[in-house]
Amino acid sequence: MKEKMYRYAPAILLSGGLVLWVITLLIHRYCLSAQALVWTSFIVTELAINVVCGIIINKLHQQVHIDVLTGLYNRKYLYTKLPELQTKIPVSLILIDIDNFKIINDKYGHVAGDQVLQQFAQILQSNTRKKDIVARWGGEEFVILLCQTDGEEAFRIADRIRKAVENDIFSYNGIACKITVSMGVASTQERISIDLEQFLKTADAALYRAKEKKNFIVTILLTNNQSMFNGEAALAGKDCWKEEKRSQTASGPV
Repeated sequence: MKEKMYRYAPAILLSGGLVLWVITLLIHRYCLSAQALVWTSFIVTELAINVVCGIIINKLHQQVHIDVLTGLYNRKYLYTKLPELQTKIPVSLILIDIDNFKIINDKYGHVAGDQVLQQFAQILQSNTRKKDIVARWGGEEFVILLCQTDGEEAFRIADRIRKAVENDIFSYNGIACKITVSMGVASTQERISIDLEQFLKTADAALYRAKEKKNFIVTILLTNNQSMFNGEAALAGKDCWKEEKRSQTASGPV
């Protein structure tokens, strides 16, 4: 009898599913009473539902909050983290743009461009901390949200990423190229209602200044007042800029 039951196990799994299989196994091994069978069926069914729901929820979370190409978080996920920022001051944000990315797409094709984005995403993950939130904002722009991190520490992280990119060679189908990135960093130490869009505008102002220099300067924007959330105010000189000039390396084949 025992051998026959196990022989038909695959059929039970296919026809009745995991719940039926577990109940059948328990009945065979422990000769459950009718009352015990009812309770066992209820418990096993609940467990199975919870497991399936957990899998579905996790899958939906990935579909909603994960960028398919790079495996990083997407912009939607960043908005879900805003409530946490109020208790994790200081907060910094790094906005990153791959320089001349359109040239890579036009010259080598979008598949090669996708490969560069994926490799760049790996560099970001390798050079940030577990608590940092690394996301693809869109296209060739990326955002790193750094909680409990002041401007100086954010600058060091940005500089580490910059060096890693400049020391790496991006390749696709035997074609190798070097890329550079421009980065703008915004930081605050004030417990105020943080508007992600305004925070990004500040980082974007810093990024614009970096690109305006045309020699790949990493720029950081520091402030001790709410004007940091106004990109125009930042450029008006109300904030402190820290810059680093690095060697100029044009995107293109090695």
